Amino acid sequence: MSDIKTLEQKKQEALDRANRLQKQIEKKLNGQKFVLGGMLMKIAEDEPERIPQILADIDKYVTRKADISRLEGFKSEIGSRVAESSNQSDTSQNRAVYDDNIQSSLLDN
Repeated sequence: MSDIKTLEQKKQEALDRANRLQKQIEKKLNGQKFVLGGMLMKIAEDEPERIPQILADIDKYVTRKADISRLEGFKSEIGSRVAESSNQSDTSQNRAVYDDNIQSSLLDN
C-alpha cells in the first residue's frame, strides 16, 4: 500500500513541476508578446506610411472578440494619424504646385 502512495506522490510532484514549467513558458511568451506590441506601436508612431499595413494585419490576425475590443482605441488613434499624414502630404503637394505656378507667372511677366 505504501508503494502506491509513494507512486501517487511522485505522480503529483511531476504534475506540479509540469504546471510550474508551463507557467514559466506562458510568462516568457507573454513577455515576448508585450515587447512585440510595443515595437509595433513605435513603428506606427515613427513610420506612419506603414500604418495601413499594420491596420490590415490587425484585421487579419486579431480574431478574438476580447482582443479586437482591446485594440479599438489603438486602431482609431493610428487611423487618425494616417488621415493627418495624408492631409499634410496633400497640403505640401498643393503648396508645391502653387509655388510653381507663382514662379511661372512671375517669369512670364
